[in-house]
Amino acid sequence: MRALDEADLAGRLALDMPWRDAAASAGPIGAWPRRDFLDPFVRLLDRPGPAPPVLLAGPRRTGKTVLLRQAAARLIDSGLPPRAVAYADLDAPALQTVALDTILRHLRAGAPEGPGVVLLDSLHRRPDTPRALAVLAAAEPGVRFAAALSAGPAPLRRGGGEGCTPFILPPLTFGEYLNLSGSEHGLIEPLAFGKGGRAPVYAVHDMDALNRRFLHYINAGGFPESVLLPPGHGDGAARLRGPVLDALLHGDLPALAGIGSGPELTALFTLLARNTGAEVSIEAIAVGTGLAKNTVRRHLDWLEAAFLIVRQGRLHPEGGRLKRMRTFKVHLATPCLYAALFGPVGTDHPMLARLVQSAVIGQWLASPDLERLAFVRLPEGTVDLVGLDAADGRPAWACALTGTDGPSEAVEALLRFARRTGPLRWVGATTLTRAALRTRDGVEVWHRPASQYAYEVGRRVAAEAGTP
Repeated sequence: MRALDEADLAGRLALDMPWRDAAASAGPIGAWPRRDFLDPFVRLLDRPGPAPPVLLAGPRRTGKTVLLRQAAARLIDSGLPPRAVAYADLDAPALQTVALDTILRHLRAGAPEGPGVVLLDSLHRRPDTPRALAVLAAAEPGVRFAAALSAGPAPLRRGGGEGCTPFILPPLTFGEYLNLSGSEHGLIEPLAFGKGGRAPVYAVHDMDALNRRFLHYINAGGFPESVLLPPGHGDGAARLRGPVLDALLHGDLPALAGIGSGPELTALFTLLARNTGAEVSIEAIAVGTGLAKNTVRRHLDWLEAAFLIVRQGRLHPEGGRLKRMRTFKVHLATPCLYAALFGPVGTDHPMLARLVQSAVIGQWLASPDLERLAFVRLPEGTVDLVGLDAADGRPAWACALTGTDGPSEAVEALLRFARRTGPLRWVGATTLTRAALRTRDGVEVWHRPASQYAYEVGRRVAAEAGTP
């Protein structure tokens, strides 16, 4: 029986790098629609001097492979020799048992002066590889390494990554959805106010139309394929029920992380999706699923590491973190997964308000500030979103995610919290259609529609991606 030899391995690696023997391009995939995160990702790879490897992490089906290959095309177009750009997919059957240093040796053999950039896909196939990748990068200071994985180690959520630089590719932000669906033009545009470097202020030209697109985003806009597929493939939510949900929950990714029993994980995720935007506890989840509390904790950790949910911690009414976190808010990382499980929602659906909250929180998925988002429960109501200062952990700003133009107990709670913990840098409240600056009881509150606020946050997070 003939075993896999060096020639077989070299041939398999060459299949994924057509640019080495043809025109300087990454093939048709390099021309696919580009996400807002491509430019900051390429900037990380194009930094001068030695740098740690980049871990490109995010849920499956968000376009990590496309981003890697588009980065290859961008680097070649900017002047890097085609043979200096190397790519390998560790998910390929012929490569799954091959050591990383062996793969690197073959990639180097294909480039006489050695590759300047090495791009590795499906790193989650090798749970111990982030550390090994950092060791390889330290031994090759002249080479830029980047690797994609679909479930990151816990340090990724805290801005670290075992000697690597984390870079999160989230589900589509609302701004990306508008752009890729061709509906951004004519709806909203940036206005240049203030000095350079300040975040732009956006003008909305048709608020009703923007809200309609926001509802469609909530129902079907989180994954590129549900937006880019041509008509005739069913509605966006229906497209998500097949390949996307199967890849997220029923594939081999949980097993690779030591998470057994697919039905248990699916039941837990379904329960969490039904309660997105709500305050929950480990005990209540255990009762609702019939799972042991330790099993619930382990599954929650994995779902968050796989970028499927976000857990939002609760603050003391005085603004400090609670010593024992008995309850927390749970959010789907992208609300369209709710529609994939239970069907799309309309403007009068009782879940819409909570899905809007989750949509806003999800815009931060690629930001290190995600770890500093909390909520607080007061007798007057709940303040849904509090941003904590990176230096001292105290409240820096707060926002009530009401989504209504009328009076709201959440705004009353916001005012009480702002007076109790102030002065805060910014105090805001989302509405349905109204934008205004109002002063109540000595507190300035910026009111803006939830759809516009989600757009602004998503655009800012994408622009700042890859920065410390």
